[in-house]
Amino acid sequence: MTKVLKAGALWLAITVVVWLFTIWHWQSSRHEASTAEIVGQLFALPVVLTAFFLLVLWAVQRLRAQASAPVVPVVGPKAGVPAVTANPTQGVSDEAQRQLSAWVLAEAVTLPAGSDASAAWSGLQSQSVRPELDSELQDINGLPIFTSRVADLDVRDWLDAHAELAQGGIALPDEVLRGLALLEAPLHQMLNAVSELVPADGGAFEQEAQAASGGGVSGSDMKSHLSGVAVPVNKAAVQARAALAPQLTVRLLLPSSWGEHERAAVVEWVRSQCGALLDWADATRAKGVRWLVEALERPEDLWDELDRQMVQWSREPRPELWLILAVDSAVNEARIERMQAVGELFTSSHQTGKVPGEAAAGLLLANEHWPDLAQRAEPPVRMWRPVRASRDKSADAIGRVGSTVLGAALQHAFSLNLADKDRVLVVADADHRASRTAELFEALQDVMPGVDPMLAVTRVGESCGDLGVARALVPSALACAALRAGDKPDQVAVATHVQSSHDRVVVALAPWRAEPVAA
Repeated sequence: MTKVLKAGALWLAITVVVWLFTIWHWQSSRHEASTAEIVGQLFALPVVLTAFFLLVLWAVQRLRAQASAPVVPVVGPKAGVPAVTANPTQGVSDEAQRQLSAWVLAEAVTLPAGSDASAAWSGLQSQSVRPELDSELQDINGLPIFTSRVADLDVRDWLDAHAELAQGGIALPDEVLRGLALLEAPLHQMLNAVSELVPADGGAFEQEAQAASGGGVSGSDMKSHLSGVAVPVNKAAVQARAALAPQLTVRLLLPSSWGEHERAAVVEWVRSQCGALLDWADATRAKGVRWLVEALERPEDLWDELDRQMVQWSREPRPELWLILAVDSAVNEARIERMQAVGELFTSSHQTGKVPGEAAAGLLLANEHWPDLAQRAEPPVRMWRPVRASRDKSADAIGRVGSTVLGAALQHAFSLNLADKDRVLVVADADHRASRTAELFEALQDVMPGVDPMLAVTRVGESCGDLGVARALVPSALACAALRAGDKPDQVAVATHVQSSHDRVVVALAPWRAEPVAA
């Protein structure tokens, strides 16, 4: 219906322009138009021009779709990974693009509900964590405010244990130091997970390179007794080894409210803690470790980056890892003042505001080409391409909040992990605000009748407040932890992002299994 309206609007605009120009031309030249000229120029010409413009637009869209279509490489099935057979034309189909996915190898969080992912998930399920009146922070009227802070986190004690931060020449503010203290545990958990990915024999990647090139390094059966004779170099083997050398990308998400020098100091400190990544790169003969530290305008923009990365992974046979780290803390005076100045702070007189919270999170992702996934002690969790949507009307506007956009995104995600009402978990960043809860519950019931939202949905924001940029990772990390700890082997989950006024993101997740479960 929308396309028809747009085509009609285009025809109307062209008709108006043609009529104005034609009538002006006839009047200025004192031309007496015949019936054929009136029909041809005032009626037939706008239709022809409209059809021409629509044809050009359709051709451009087809070219753009073909240019962005992923090329799915044809490789042999890895041990323990289900074999998928497809003809070459299916590699560029829309269905193949929608089914692209990655594997979550490890997750970590630091939340008021717990210091690791499994503990945080258990704390949220027990509903033992709630925002409380903060004894240290007040609003501009001097009244105490509700916050959700990580208990027993003493920044001064933590700073005493990290004297290197005091030697950098930059005095970091307390909010930055608190963020680093929150990030330390997820950072080291992720580093340990990367260290475990070194093959025991060191030859998993080498074997794949040899298989891709069709032989060993020399490509010939050189006699062992010909000592002193240089072994010929097989260029195909060298190129295959370079193309299949693993690569690690570290994506660090820091609050945009931190200053440029503060962000640079934080990045330098994080990199100083990542010696294990260099050891991993040496042990696996990796292509290298790439760092991405650009600030995001909105936390949901991370999923645009990851979506593009999944498409890129489908075009190359290289095994790749993505290590994503995020941290944010609004439990400080500067952020409280900023939130109240723009009307975002929850107070007794403004209960539709946000409760300041804090969190750090990490995810370790591997693409479909990563070897030995089935041999891992802890099976990975499959993550499909994120489903992005945008509301036309702000969720903070006065009046009823529609759920059509979120419902369509949930429907798409459920079609990927084959969810049903008896085995689905919904982990959302929704908080206490009725607009977010109503939208989420209504969308879920419309898409999956019979499901009980009170049992199926876990709202992280209700217990932990607004997590800032860290909310980009927390729902997915907790959903993965829930799937690993779940009693039902066929349970699936969706991580849902509804905190933004317009952006909606739904990420489909499912545990490792040899064969997909039929709907």
